Amino acid sequence: MASRRTRGRTAAAFFHRRTRVEWALLLVAVIAITAAVARFDWFARADLAVLDFAIASQPHPARDDIVLVTVDDASIGALGRWPWRRSVLASLVDHIAADKPRVIGMDVILSEPDIRYPADDFELAQALARARNVILPVVAEAGPTGLTMRGPLASLPAQVGHINMILDADGAARSVFLRESDGDAPPVWHFAAAMAAFGQASPPSPQSFRHETARRTDSTGWVGEDRLRIPYAGPPGTFARVSVIDVLSGQLGAGYFRDKYVIVGVMATGLGDVLATPVSRNGRGMSGMELIANVLQTLREGTGIVRVPELASWFATLLPVLLAALAAWMLTPRDALIAVALLVAALVGGSVMLVGSMHLWFAPAAAVFGCLLVYPLWSWRRQEAALRFLSEELARLAREPGLLAVPARIDHSLDGRMQAVYDMTARLRDMRRFLSDGLESLPEATVICNLDGGILVANRRAVALAPAVLQGINDLPQPAALDNLQAFDAYGGLERPGLPDIIETLFPAPGAGLAYWDALCDALDAAAPVMSSSDSHGVELATEDDRRYLLHGAPLHGEAGRPAGVIVSLIDITAVRRAERQREQTLHFLSHDMRSPQASILALIDLQSRAERTLPQAELLERIGEHAHRTLALADDFIRLAQAESQSLVFADADLTALVLDATDELWALARTRGIELKLELDAEGVSLRVAPALLVRAIANLVSNAIKFSPPGEPVTIRLHRLGPYMAIEVTDRGPGIAKDAQARLFRPFSRVHAPASNAPAGSGLGLVFVKTVAERHGGRVMLNSAPGEGATFSIWLPLRHRAD
Repeated sequence: MASRRTRGRTAAAFFHRRTRVEWALLLVAVIAITAAVARFDWFARADLAVLDFAIASQPHPARDDIVLVTVDDASIGALGRWPWRRSVLASLVDHIAADKPRVIGMDVILSEPDIRYPADDFELAQALARARNVILPVVAEAGPTGLTMRGPLASLPAQVGHINMILDADGAARSVFLRESDGDAPPVWHFAAAMAAFGQASPPSPQSFRHETARRTDSTGWVGEDRLRIPYAGPPGTFARVSVIDVLSGQLGAGYFRDKYVIVGVMATGLGDVLATPVSRNGRGMSGMELIANVLQTLREGTGIVRVPELASWFATLLPVLLAALAAWMLTPRDALIAVALLVAALVGGSVMLVGSMHLWFAPAAAVFGCLLVYPLWSWRRQEAALRFLSEELARLAREPGLLAVPARIDHSLDGRMQAVYDMTARLRDMRRFLSDGLESLPEATVICNLDGGILVANRRAVALAPAVLQGINDLPQPAALDNLQAFDAYGGLERPGLPDIIETLFPAPGAGLAYWDALCDALDAAAPVMSSSDSHGVELATEDDRRYLLHGAPLHGEAGRPAGVIVSLIDITAVRRAERQREQTLHFLSHDMRSPQASILALIDLQSRAERTLPQAELLERIGEHAHRTLALADDFIRLAQAESQSLVFADADLTALVLDATDELWALARTRGIELKLELDAEGVSLRVAPALLVRAIANLVSNAIKFSPPGEPVTIRLHRLGPYMAIEVTDRGPGIAKDAQARLFRPFSRVHAPASNAPAGSGLGLVFVKTVAERHGGRVMLNSAPGEGATFSIWLPLRHRAD
């Protein structure tokens, strides 16, 4: 058996070891896949969707110093179809420049001369020269050597900036390169950067603006540097706009454009460039001039969205995967699923919050993918391992002899193994019930303790024996097997009672009980040789109410043969000891009390046969009569005591007052003979209890008779009946010599007399008070004594009111 258990533990250890190895390999594989996903941006569109949500869900107000002057449908309707003559543009620049704006951005491509109206180019150049704060766009143009930057007419005196936008894989515009070139010529700043840096003492530099250091070279050799992600202020129409026709007609009033950034562009239907953005709604795109306005605001406020540092990005990507793997390994499937869901929510929510609060961008898709990949893969491996383990355990149980009869053939599907496990647990429950019923069926109070004395299991007889100590012991988890009790030292942090507590509660007298337990524990020491149950001897103990128990312990051996616990029985031997005492009493009665008067009678007869020693006949008969009466009284007292101790008493409803009167009536003549008055104080007339009337009358009569015998002539004897809490008390008080404290302890022992014969004390058998005590206890009550030398004595019979008749 021990070898089988060892093999079981070895198999379990191998299973746990293999599980750890599989978890580590799975973690490495998932981290590698996650790193590849993050490195090659396999879920770039998912990341862009999160970025779009972060931008669109956290709008911010547009700057009031940025104004769009639009070539709209109303302006085209008033001035004719687009493109207009450049003289119109010159007039527009003059009207705007008159209000002294900070800078004017003409988002209109003027790279070719006007061959129809050559004078218009000169007029526009004069207007630009007068304004001295106009920015014109340049575009990339394909040539023999690839793309080149093509600017406005050389005759136009204005600064330039490129208006190229970066379109992501989904066609949306989310960022721009601040500088672009063909790789050979000096890079050109973005149109919005040129506007933002206009009027500064020094030329702009990459350090002038918050951006993300990046460089991209496309297939044509075009180079873009210093990427800027745009936190759009809002959907199309967010920035303030005015119509060209309103500017030219003077409807805006003087000073409208003072110190403002003015962007002039085309927004008429069917004209101009329209791009998708994160803030586009219902298929509505954003015009190029609005894109420039958003870039300009971003540069002016320094709110460009940049990626988190690469090291922090890798840490934030791989750490959640590790946490998800740890949660899958250490938590239950439900809790692990909740943990993975919380990690995913934290990744997405954290990415969104970083964009809104710190203008930092962390792409969460790779980390989310890794977290979501861990849970199903580990669940699959855990399910496979659990099913494999169950199959192996079921197969091993099928080879085990004993009560667990597992089917030899098991369906290896999931349902089949679940059914097999159900059958096995049902048989385990039956086995546990069998063992529990066996423990409960033991005829004695039995507990199973660990080596520290803590009680692990107790049957109902033990709980009933010490309810104050063992209350709730059977509500605590019980061990399903008893072969390794050292594993059951504590249950959920609950403090278990110990066997020494029971011993101290039931047997408060110090000495034998705890000494026996200490000796038993010493014998069960781990260094001691293995002890058999026959080596442990019990010890007899007594309770306060004089019940006798045999405390007996035996070792409970563990799988290594060493004691792992103790089985302790408390055997009630009260009946045995009572029978022994009764046998001793009977022998004493027959050998001494009954024999002594008979021997005296025979001695008188022998004396009478000798003529020289003959007694007068009257004296002889008197002495023989005394001995005969004494013998008869002893026999009567002994018979009454035997009747009181018998198991078949007949109880009936009786008036307690009437019983007291009956007992005193029997002794009225004796009291009168000695000149003693019997005083009755009946405070509870008409109280009915279920009693054995004849025995109770005799017990009361015994107390009254003793009081008459020991009272001085002429002194009264008081018999009182009254209620005392939950009892009815019958008190008999005399004014005799009293009883010393050291003598009161043996007063209720059979054939025991307190007063020595030389003290001229009245004769007696020594069974009267024993009879009274027995009758009181058979009625569920008790006998009380209050006395001191020279102060008389008061004997009381207390009868519980729960015997009252209904």
